[in-house]
Amino acid sequence: MASGYLNGDKYAPLVNEWNQQIVTLQPTWSKFCNVRNDKVIALQNYADITPAALASWDGSAEISETPTAKSYGSFAEQTVTADGFARKLTFKRNDVDLDPTLLDRKAAEMFDAAGRTIEKSVYAALEAGFSTAVDNGSYSGNSGGTTNVLGGTFYLSDDSTTQSNGLTDALSATSLASARQKLVEWKSYTMDPMGLGYGQLALVVSPKNEDLALQLVGSPTQLETFAVASIGAAAGANINPMAGRRIEVIVSPYLTADEDDWFLIETGAQSPVFYWTQAAPHMVIAEKPEDQSVVMSVSMFHKVFIQTPPNGIIASNVPA
Repeated sequence: MASGYLNGDKYAPLVNEWNQQIVTLQPTWSKFCNVRNDKVIALQNYADITPAALASWDGSAEISETPTAKSYGSFAEQTVTADGFARKLTFKRNDVDLDPTLLDRKAAEMFDAAGRTIEKSVYAALEAGFSTAVDNGSYSGNSGGTTNVLGGTFYLSDDSTTQSNGLTDALSATSLASARQKLVEWKSYTMDPMGLGYGQLALVVSPKNEDLALQLVGSPTQLETFAVASIGAAAGANINPMAGRRIEVIVSPYLTADEDDWFLIETGAQSPVFYWTQAAPHMVIAEKPEDQSVVMSVSMFHKVFIQTPPNGIIASNVPA
């Protein structure tokens, strides 16, 4: 008999249950990362240029186009391709027969392994953003036409005004306020404020900064204080403006490149962070006729990317 793998119907209930449950997984990043499931070989991703405020119009003249047909930079188009991940386990047929729960236990471990891969991918992409080159928005090619998607400098439509989504400060009341101010002041490519920073935000930190982050966004008082003379508060009064804002702390041990780095990100559709699953994790259990061993394998294809321009994210790359 030729070599090959034979699918056994007796494994179908376990495989079907696994494949159904994995798509219901809720990663910790689900609050600030949008999911796409386009079944294509690659994504042709273009710079997301939001319209400006409506222009003045007399009711009869031709309506102006904003932004114009002028291209956004010279590197505006991204080709996003998925990365593949897989693992297999091989068992002796006798072990499977003598231990009826062996495959169930190993399937659960594979479920956890797939979940960790999905979980890790987004946080790895955030860290990689400090060195991921994207279009800088300059249609005349300033600075080579590229910049880092996090911490980079982006040109607006007049090709001279710039803005940056980066900080280099350790997490504190002052730096968090600066990050939110950057969000509120962030402009569209056509130089209008985008209205960011007022809704639900995610403050993404490593375990090292968990307690500090919770204190900064959850406590009405704080160690680093603000004086508000205009309302009669004494100098140094323990007033924490962030406590009244909707900021959720998300902690991940997968922020390993620099545990002092942190990110303030819009949630929901306003987030520029995308997880594209080209093919969801898929399990196969089969018997190998050559030696009657049982093989369990899981594979997936996905990619995480940050939309350009990166409207809705401020990142602090803290020096070591």
